[in-house]
Amino acid sequence: MSFVEMNHIRKQFGSLEVLKDVTLHMDAGEVVSIIGPSGSGKSTFLRCLCQLETINKGEIIVDGQTMVSTPAGSSKAVYAPASQVRAICRRMGMVFQHFNLFPHMTVLENILEAPRVVKGMKTDEIMPIAESLLKRVGLWSKKDAYPSQLSGGQKQRVAIARALAMNPDIMLFDEPTSALDPELTGEVLRTIKQLADENMTMIIVTHEMAFAKEVSDRVLFMAEGIVQEDGTPDQIFEHPENERTKSFLQSMLRF
Repeated sequence: MSFVEMNHIRKQFGSLEVLKDVTLHMDAGEVVSIIGPSGSGKSTFLRCLCQLETINKGEIIVDGQTMVSTPAGSSKAVYAPASQVRAICRRMGMVFQHFNLFPHMTVLENILEAPRVVKGMKTDEIMPIAESLLKRVGLWSKKDAYPSQLSGGQKQRVAIARALAMNPDIMLFDEPTSALDPELTGEVLRTIKQLADENMTMIIVTHEMAFAKEVSDRVLFMAEGIVQEDGTPDQIFEHPENERTKSFLQSMLRF
């Protein structure tokens, strides 16, 4: 069994079907990037994994634990008990497009908050972890600063450290550089690349084609609510078979 199994996921918003039978299996330590045009369902698919969105039909299993399934003959997904869903979701760290830091808290307080509230850890327990993480992303010197005093790239690196403070088994990145100026993108991508080098399991929704090619074990190309093509970076970027994939890459990479 794969570490993450998302089988035949369907998601509708009213009459609009955003995900149309999407499947992803990935192993622990694998890095999967999801690329595709805006509106293709990439972010929705990612948000379904950590239950920021609920699915209409399909199955999600993480490390053998079922979060949601669809009984045979049924047209509606059924979620596991809330305690089991929460336990599964606690194994995931999510980094959003727009940082989502607490503006009234310092950098250090942003890191400390979730382990204290969710895990019930004491500040002196978390402090060495927080210091290590902020040093890892190069921001220990900013520990007493507020988000409004940081650049976009610094905010996103704090957001990554905050997610890592919960010691997740899988990191989810939803277009982590799309809100950044181009000159700030590199520092965030270097931080994510470091996690990949350390064998962190990751799913990355991104428009950074060169980065996806460099960091990923596999790349999924999504368009119109389905996975059009799934393969290694070399297969997707150098030898795409799907005409929709070819057209997208030509527009993004300007072949």
